[in-house]
Amino acid sequence: MKLLCITGGSQGLGEALVDVYQGLGWHVCEFSRSGSSNWHIRLDLAAADAASVADQAFSQLASQPWEEVLLVNNAGMLSPLAPVSAISDEAIALNLNVNFNSAIRIIAAFIRHFGDMPVPKTLVQISSGAALRGYGSWSLYCASKAGLEHFIRSLAAEQSLAAYPVTCINFDPGVMDTEMQAEIRSRSTAEFPDVGRFIARKQQGLLRQPQQVAAALVKRLASSPQGGERYSVEDEL
Repeated sequence: MKLLCITGGSQGLGEALVDVYQGLGWHVCEFSRSGSSNWHIRLDLAAADAASVADQAFSQLASQPWEEVLLVNNAGMLSPLAPVSAISDEAIALNLNVNFNSAIRIIAAFIRHFGDMPVPKTLVQISSGAALRGYGSWSLYCASKAGLEHFIRSLAAEQSLAAYPVTCINFDPGVMDTEMQAEIRSRSTAEFPDVGRFIARKQQGLLRQPQQVAAALVKRLASSPQGGERYSVEDEL
């Protein structure tokens, strides 16, 4: 009776985490647009009802006697990958809604429904090096990742005063061989001036497989992480 809730669990790191926790016997609830498994709940973070879909699912799940609960907020989008002067207001709103606004609303719903449950509870925000370093043409993605990192730190401080606190951490998965990386490599230097460095990483075999990163995160979570901390895949491998 252990529960994993994960956004963006139909591919990449999310899919790898679903596989690991299923193998460990956990009940999995996977939120994404493209999943097709029995544990999938369709969730489009760009849609107006995204938070309410998650809220309803959490309400139903929280009625069960779980021994441990884990939320991994993994979903996100990189596009638009362009100088900010070339991004429309609509594209800005879409990116920030998917990467930032919806993420916070889903996390808030999780806290509301599971916060008073007297069992171990952990919230993992999948972060990025982009939270610490600015990349040209990635302004929205960088801003969202940085903002969510600080949100998690603030939430951890808040939860430290709770009767049954949720352990809230950031986790940087490093550079993985995923569809997002393929999207980056497909861009021109005009769209993304640093694209050559990402192409070279792929050619040099420097991209980790999602399964490696999932194993590193599972290892970290088994080692009593401290709320408010930022962990990296580099710490575990």
